[in-house]
Amino acid sequence: MIDNVLITQFSNLLHVEAQQMRTRLMGRLQVVPITGDEWAYDGTGKLEAKTINERNPKIDPTNPEFTRRRMLRDRIVVELIVDNRDVRGMFENPNSKLVRDCMFAIYRKADKIGIDALFASVATGRRFTSTVTFAGGGGKTVNATAGLTYAKLLEIKDNFKGKEVGQDAPENILIGCSEQEETQLFNITQLTSGDFSRNYVVDKGQVVTVMGMDIILFGSQVDNPQLAVASSVRDCFAMSTMGMVYGMSKDFAVKVLPDYPGYVESTYIQVLGEIGAVRCDETRVQKVQTTAS
Repeated sequence: MIDNVLITQFSNLLHVEAQQMRTRLMGRLQVVPITGDEWAYDGTGKLEAKTINERNPKIDPTNPEFTRRRMLRDRIVVELIVDNRDVRGMFENPNSKLVRDCMFAIYRKADKIGIDALFASVATGRRFTSTVTFAGGGGKTVNATAGLTYAKLLEIKDNFKGKEVGQDAPENILIGCSEQEETQLFNITQLTSGDFSRNYVVDKGQVVTVMGMDIILFGSQVDNPQLAVASSVRDCFAMSTMGMVYGMSKDFAVKVLPDYPGYVESTYIQVLGEIGAVRCDETRVQKVQTTAS
C-alpha cells in the first residue's frame, strides 16, 4: 500500500487587508504644479459697485485687496524590502500587487494632508510674515455633537449660502464624515421620506448625496483614522471644491529594484511623490464636530 502524498495547492490570490483604494479628496479639487520649495496662492478681496448719477463725474478708483497664502510641500514615500524566499513558494510573484498596495497607502496620505490643511493655520502676506488661523479667518464650526440632524445640515447650508458660496460659481459642496454620521443620516425622516424630499441619493447602500452636498466617507475603526478625534469629538468637515487647492511638485513614481544592494536576495519597492495643500478661503470650509462612539 502506498501512502498518500501530502500535496499543498497554492492559491494565485493574494489577500489584501481592507484599506482606502483611491484618493477621495485630491481627485475632486484643483491640483497645481509646484516648481519651488514654496508655492503662493494668490487671491483677491471683495469688489463693490457704486452708483454715479451726476454729470461729468470724476473717476474714483479703489485699490483692490490681494491675498497670498503659502503652501509647503511634503515628500511622501512608501517603501518595502521583499525577501525573495518569502515569495518563492507562491503561485505568482506578488510584487505587482504590492506596488498597488503602496499606491493605496499614498492615496491615504494624500487625503490626510488635505484634511489637515483644512483647519491648519496659514502663512499669509507678501513675505508670509502673518498667520491666519481657521477661526481667526472667519471659519465656522458647527456643533453637531448631539447628532448630525436635519437642523445641522440646514445650518451648514445656510452658512455657505450666507457667504454666497456655491450660489453662482461652479463649485460643489462636500461633507467628509465617518460611517457613524452616515448612519445618523439614514435615520433622518426629512431626508429618507418621499413626503419631505427627493433630493437624497443612496447608491449600493451608501449615502452619496444629501441636500445637494456630496458625502465622502472615511472609516472610523482603521488604525489611523483620517478624521481627527479628541475627547470623543470627531472633526468632520464641509467644504466647497474651491475651498482648498493641492500642489504637486513630483508625480507619484514607482521604483522596483531586484537584488537590492546590501540585502541578500531581496527586492526593493518604492512609491514616492511630493504634494502639499492649503486652505484658500475660510468661508468655503466648515468644521463639523460630532460625537465619536
